[in-house]
Amino acid sequence: MKISVIGIGKVGSTISFVLAKEGLASELVLYNRTRNIAHAEAIDIQQAVALTPYRLMVRDGDLEDTARSDIIVIAASAPMPKQMQARSALLAKNIQIMNTLIPPLLQHSPNAIFINISNPVDALTYEILQIIRQHTHHNPWQRVIGTGTLIDSARFRDLLSAQLGIHSSDINAYILGEHGDSQFAALSSAMIGGELIDANPLRQQMVEDAKRSAWTIFQAKGYTNYTVALAVEMIVSSIVEDLRHTLPVSVLIDGYCDVSDCCLSVPCIVGQDGVHRRIKTQLNAEEVRAFQKCAHQVKQQIQACYQPSAED
Repeated sequence: MKISVIGIGKVGSTISFVLAKEGLASELVLYNRTRNIAHAEAIDIQQAVALTPYRLMVRDGDLEDTARSDIIVIAASAPMPKQMQARSALLAKNIQIMNTLIPPLLQHSPNAIFINISNPVDALTYEILQIIRQHTHHNPWQRVIGTGTLIDSARFRDLLSAQLGIHSSDINAYILGEHGDSQFAALSSAMIGGELIDANPLRQQMVEDAKRSAWTIFQAKGYTNYTVALAVEMIVSSIVEDLRHTLPVSVLIDGYCDVSDCCLSVPCIVGQDGVHRRIKTQLNAEEVRAFQKCAHQVKQQIQACYQPSAED
């Protein structure tokens, strides 16, 4: 199993370390625009592997060194200033970055599964899929995955766990839609042990608290890295070991809640071929409207990038 991580900043380096620590690859390639950073991280992680039971090679490289990757993790992004209040502000610059990176990555690894963590996750995952379509002339939607609300769902379950006194892994509750301000909790179908979780105002407030926590972390340290790294590890391990975990990740939506041609998070069965199945969670009328609002928000983000400015 060969995995390449593209973009070795604070987040990309944490992801690389977690993947190596868990022994999920036989070869791990780190690519960064500033190669000496990737080189230093590769040496550091390779030496750390000596303290694990696994045997793998960690190295830095150019884009051609990613050839024949099974999985490519996209962590490259334009810098996000601390004062920025919306992930969508990064979209135009990140589309330019993807137009530079994705074609050669695809040329060297035409059968790779792409996992995108760069923001805004949903709009950018959709754009990555479009770039791949342009260069391959087919629709590999199952092999283009955004981390999406897997991260937000973990934050929400953590808050529920503390309030309910139940381990978070035993709580079946998802944040769905956009990895952004319009995200929502599918509380009408949230359960513990087959028992529905009451969607009271306290639980609704937890959704907002989970959403704000990312900005609290970001404004203090300039990035979030631990939760996203473990989210990527969950996706990668489900692919590598064909575990078929159900994960709320961002994928192409085709008709669910009357939404199409947009990437949003829904529960998906993830295995060795990428997304094996999208789960159509039963939503109430309010949640359906929330999902449709998410689609509208993401489509607006994309459209805004391609509209000429007043100066043009």
